[in-house]
Amino acid sequence: MGFKKNKIKKTSGIYSNFVGLLSLLIIFVIGLYVIQNINILNFDSIDNNQIIQKTNDNDDDTESIGIQTEEKSTDTKKNDGNKINILIVGRGGGNHDAPDLTDTIILGSIDMKKEVITLFSLPRDLYVNYDKITSGKINGIYAKYSSEKTSKTYGMTQLEKKVTQITGEEIDFFVNIDFQGFTKIIDSIGGIPITVSNNFVDNQYPDGKGGYRTLVFKKGTWLFDGDSALKYARSRHSTSDFDRSLRQQQVIKAFKDKMTTGYFLKSPKKIKEFYDVFTKYVTTDVDFENIIKFSYTLKKVKEFKILSHSLNDSCFYGSSTCDKGGFLYVPNREYFSGMSILLIEGTDKNNLSKYEQLHSYTQMIFNDQELFLENHKVNIFNSLKVNHLAGSLSNNVKRFGFNIPEKGSIGNTKKIYEKSVILYNKDIKDSVTLKKMRGFFSGEFQQVDKPLYSSDIDTKIEIIIGEDYLNKDNTFHF
Repeated sequence: MGFKKNKIKKTSGIYSNFVGLLSLLIIFVIGLYVIQNINILNFDSIDNNQIIQKTNDNDDDTESIGIQTEEKSTDTKKNDGNKINILIVGRGGGNHDAPDLTDTIILGSIDMKKEVITLFSLPRDLYVNYDKITSGKINGIYAKYSSEKTSKTYGMTQLEKKVTQITGEEIDFFVNIDFQGFTKIIDSIGGIPITVSNNFVDNQYPDGKGGYRTLVFKKGTWLFDGDSALKYARSRHSTSDFDRSLRQQQVIKAFKDKMTTGYFLKSPKKIKEFYDVFTKYVTTDVDFENIIKFSYTLKKVKEFKILSHSLNDSCFYGSSTCDKGGFLYVPNREYFSGMSILLIEGTDKNNLSKYEQLHSYTQMIFNDQELFLENHKVNIFNSLKVNHLAGSLSNNVKRFGFNIPEKGSIGNTKKIYEKSVILYNKDIKDSVTLKKMRGFFSGEFQQVDKPLYSSDIDTKIEIIIGEDYLNKDNTFHF
């Protein structure tokens, strides 16, 4: 089955996040089997702080194929015991034209205390420094360094370093998956039952040879093999992106339900088949003991909340709309040998490693998840006679993840304010949303009982643009 190289879009992270969740589930199930069937650990004594046992970054040629079982050093800096960061990459593998290009790159973060899983997808066309001399697309790092050192572990170590530099997040473990493995893993468990609610046809499904084929799924409940399940999850042109996301959730749930049934977990033969496929197509430095501890901790949580994020280029200069994560731009191809690439705002061909502004965003993604769970509505009002100020500020605020609704969220006030001010509802005085907003605005905050200018009574924050906004050094820091 072929994998089409898609252009950057705000929805490009949908399939990546599907890959990320499925990868975490695979790791979880292996540990769950051991927990339920082999009494080799005193699980009641397991502490989250014991889970992360990451080896130090030795630039050696040690291989990590399947589950790594060699002894690991623990002298590296780690996240606190409540959070685990896992770098998840997917590559074509097998007979793919470029088997070691990591076209899916996700930093998955599991916060045990907050019971939140965060998935952050990086675009494969992001242009970065490889070292002091060479540069290229981020999806080429693993291939370059794996080839140079004939070591898959070394390639992943270099990619980990780059993702840490971009996000500001330390990485505890990695999972590297050959895409062929997904179909094989689903086949190894006998397929998964999927209910197709309505007939749909995709006339533009990639055929793996540069062309397209027609894909048809009929209404009803079907037992999908791995190939059918992934085609069902990946189809882009049949329905909306929202429906596509729901289909992927269907596949993930069906996979989880099948894998965690008593019948499967108590079948050594099925587990053996699954494990054989896993070790063939999945490379990870999560050692066996940590898989067990990790799975036991996850098992304690009834349900994780899942937050998905990706970078996009929607907030370019002059854009009328802007989406969360809009920190990318498309540079002039002439400066990059005609390549179609993406850069992070603040970087250019002479400085590819300036990520400070992006870190303000990624810090909230991985450490202030409540901002996205609270999702408090924010409106912006212009008190001046200068046009488009509210719209411009709205774009800057929105890309950091604050909830500015598409309609009715910007306007004007009759009163002219000398100084900009932020009005907030008393109900959110202790919210993370307000706390993070204070980090972007050094002016006055006023508590109110209800919105002063918004027509939507559920609006919790109103940003008022005053005359000081026109000063070069104003109070806004978005």
